Amino acid sequence: MCRLFGLSANKEVDVIFSMLQASNRFKKQGKANPHGWGIGWYEKEVPKVEKYGKSAFFSNRFDELVKKIKSKIIIAHVRLATSGSSDSDSNAHPFIYNQWIFAHNGTVNKKKILKLLRDPYNQNFTSEPIDSEVYFRYLIQCIDEKGDKIEGIKTAVNEVVKSSGGANFLLSDGLKFYAFRPGRELYFLKRDPLSPFSCSSDETYALIESKKLANEKAILIATEKLTEDEKWKELLNGELLVINENLEIKREVLL
Repeated sequence: MCRLFGLSANKEVDVIFSMLQASNRFKKQGKANPHGWGIGWYEKEVPKVEKYGKSAFFSNRFDELVKKIKSKIIIAHVRLATSGSSDSDSNAHPFIYNQWIFAHNGTVNKKKILKLLRDPYNQNFTSEPIDSEVYFRYLIQCIDEKGDKIEGIKTAVNEVVKSSGGANFLLSDGLKFYAFRPGRELYFLKRDPLSPFSCSSDETYALIESKKLANEKAILIATEKLTEDEKWKELLNGELLVINENLEIKREVLL
C-alpha cells in the first residue's frame, strides 16, 4: 500500500532526517512500495514536483533531491500501483493543479468520479489518468464550487467514500495543509524543539537540538510513524486535519 509523508513548518526546512536517517525513514518504505516516488514542495509560492516510476529505495536521485529541497510545505509519496501502469513517471505522486499539491493512498472508483467532473477539471490530466489524479481534480472542483476549502473537501469525500474506502490524502495550496483519513492509518507529530522533550535515540536528540538552534517548528504527517521516541498522534476515522500558516491545528470529523 502506498505511503504518505507531509510537513508544514514555520520556515523553510529540509527533511533529510525524515527521509534518510530516521529509524523508519521514508526512503526505506519505498522498498515495499516500489512503483514510484515523488516529492512536492513550494519555491516562492510556486508548486514544484519531481517524481519517477521506480523505487525510492534504490534511487540515488531520491537522496540527491532530499538534500537539495528546503520548503515550508513538503509532500512526499512512495507508490504501490493499484491503478494505471506501475512503471510510469507520470503516474507517480504527487500531482499539481494550479497552486495545489496532492498525494493519495488507496483506491477509489475512478469511473464514478470521472462522471462527476466538469470542464476544466476533466481536461489535461498529467497521468493516464489514474484514480488518484481524478480524485484530486474532484476535490478541487468541489472546493472551487463551494468557495470554501473545508466545505468543498467535505462534499467531495462524502461522495467518494460512499463507493470507495481508500481515500487518504495530503493536500496543500501552499498556505494551509490538509490531511484526511477515512479508515487507513494516518499519524501526525507536532515537533516544537522549545517544548520539553525526552528521547532514547541519539539521532532524534541531535535532530531536536539542531532544530532548536535554528528556531524551526514543524508538524509532520505520515502513514507510518517515522520515529519510535516522539509523541505521534493518530487521526480519527473520517477526520480532517487542517494546519494553518502559524502551525495552528484544527481537527474536524467529516464522515
